[in-house]
Amino acid sequence: MSVKSIWHKVKAIPLIGNTYEKYIGSKKVAYIENKCREELTKDGDKYIELVENTLKNSDALYYVYAGTLLGLTRDGKFINWDFDIDYAIVITQNFTWNDLENLMKKSGFKKTREFVFDGSVKEQSYAVGKLNIDFFGQFYEDTHMIQYSFEYIPDCKYNNENERSVYLVTLPKVVETKKIRMENVDVSVPANSEEILAAIYNEDWRVPNPNWKSNSGKCSVLLKNKVAYQVVL
Repeated sequence: MSVKSIWHKVKAIPLIGNTYEKYIGSKKVAYIENKCREELTKDGDKYIELVENTLKNSDALYYVYAGTLLGLTRDGKFINWDFDIDYAIVITQNFTWNDLENLMKKSGFKKTREFVFDGSVKEQSYAVGKLNIDFFGQFYEDTHMIQYSFEYIPDCKYNNENERSVYLVTLPKVVETKKIRMENVDVSVPANSEEILAAIYNEDWRVPNPNWKSNSGKCSVLLKNKVAYQVVL
């Protein structure tokens, strides 16, 4: 067993893991986020272009999402305090997580994390260069679609460091995309972008809010007593 594997097992002990997170882990995360923020400001358009080129000839329905969609739609750029790139991808029988992973791997991306809930993958992250690309799986249900969002809530008790609380996110259905221009890159966005943004960030999404709290929009509901598992690769 490697030293890394042993350390992960030690941190899984609640007392040790919680103490580490409080005094060391949070500082480490803040440092990494600052470095990623610098990279996003410098070369974010190149990362977007690489994702777009990777997926454009596939059967996937994909589009920038969450903070990335908000920044590009409202300001024509990334949000100043953002530190990664968010995409949504509609998971169906015709395009699966395995299909995504195969395409990303061919373009030089490395899968770094995924969230598993209720026995199946709901979200994946990929790294290339110094930046992470998060893919949020979205699933059709009749006239709408759903997604799951995962969060570490300090007041919650978890069995180990990789468990997360689960939010059910209910969204207007996206059935087609359009392109908007960022720098020299054509970026895929939902045809109903404003409807999606109002669902996630509420009706005042056009007003910048640096104090926005994830999962506080009208579309998100905390699933009590439910946990997902974060698989770090």
